[in-house]
Amino acid sequence: MPRITCRRLRRALALGAALTIASACQDELPAAPDQLADGIVIYEHAGFGGGSAHLTSDADDLSGYKGPCEHYSSGGPGYSSSYTYDWNDCISSIKVAPGWRATVFVDFGFHEDWLDVTADVTDLGQVRGYCDDDTWNDCISSIRVRRQ
Repeated sequence: MPRITCRRLRRALALGAALTIASACQDELPAAPDQLADGIVIYEHAGFGGGSAHLTSDADDLSGYKGPCEHYSSGGPGYSSSYTYDWNDCISSIKVAPGWRATVFVDFGFHEDWLDVTADVTDLGQVRGYCDDDTWNDCISSIRVRRQ
């Protein structure tokens, strides 16, 4: 019998199942390590503050990972509404391990505008971008993580 993962459940939900189940099934990213030797660490606030998580591989949909930012989802007629806590549009600073890089994207699935990050970024609000305030603050929805 195939294992039911959150990714498979989210795909099934996209085909019409109830919204409340989707918010209950989120993967967890590992906590930030004391010493960053590989990958990247994403932070909720500028200056490497607030919630944090360690990534060593791609994340094509940050809403699928439990995180510190609250998002309200309206289920529409016949569906319930809910609050979820995830990493979508929730990143304000990034640390990059030596020899690693990240490419961050505005949209899910590595689409739309992107930014290569090869060194620590203390404040994405200071980096010109494509979001509402013309910066990269709180507007990242997917990330590719690679060794350089």
